Amino acid sequence: MSEINADLFDRVAAGYDEAVPFFETFGRLLVDWVAPPAGARVLDLGAGRGAITRAVAERGIERVVAGDISPEMVERLAVLPGVDGRLLDAQALDLPDGAFDVVFAGFVFSILPQPELAASEVARVLRPGGTLALSVPGPSTDGGWWERYGEIVAEFTDRLDGGAAAGLDPAEAVTEWDAVLARAGLVVVDVHTTEVDLPLDGPDAHWEWLMSHGNRWLHDALGETDRAEFRNRVLRSLDEDHPARGTRLIAGADFFRIERAD
Repeated sequence: MSEINADLFDRVAAGYDEAVPFFETFGRLLVDWVAPPAGARVLDLGAGRGAITRAVAERGIERVVAGDISPEMVERLAVLPGVDGRLLDAQALDLPDGAFDVVFAGFVFSILPQPELAASEVARVLRPGGTLALSVPGPSTDGGWWERYGEIVAEFTDRLDGGAAAGLDPAEAVTEWDAVLARAGLVVVDVHTTEVDLPLDGPDAHWEWLMSHGNRWLHDALGETDRAEFRNRVLRSLDEDHPARGTRLIAGADFFRIERAD
């Protein structure tokens, strides 16, 4: 990932996942679904503030490396007891071959410019027969609001010089994760779809949540006039298109349990 990505997550680190426990909730669901065994050597890739890391540690697993590209995130990970927080790029891991039994990647692959590189790196650092637990955005009962939000984001991204390159620069939406993973020697063995529905104080709170993580890149890249219009358009869409008029955070995820092929 690029330096601008690290800078973005540095900027949001202080309030990341605090107002609404989005990543914490999905992180616990993913860890519970995978149920890593006691004594497992675990890597939490793109760890953020440690949502997955904490859930893993609470299962009594002591050997946890939590990596993130953001120095501010890593600084906060370092305060978690027994956690080895490291500055890591998912697409070029500074870690030895076969070092981990389980790798978690919560909502990471879907924002990477080249997720196939991350898949290859995960395959390298997993032991033979090891497990990758991956979460990516999935379907939900949002009444089509996330699709509408994506249309607004695309419209305002087009107003930027260089388009998406000015921000996270993620890959085009990947729908065939099996194929991406298979090219790295990773095999999907189970898939689970789930959803969270979390209360919010209203559209303004929903907007603030959107700006508290990776979605903030576009807001910060826009000029002052477009920035204000972007906010107003999202708020209007929440009021008009969202099934709960922005008073609930409704989002889905697909979980993948993946093994290294030998």
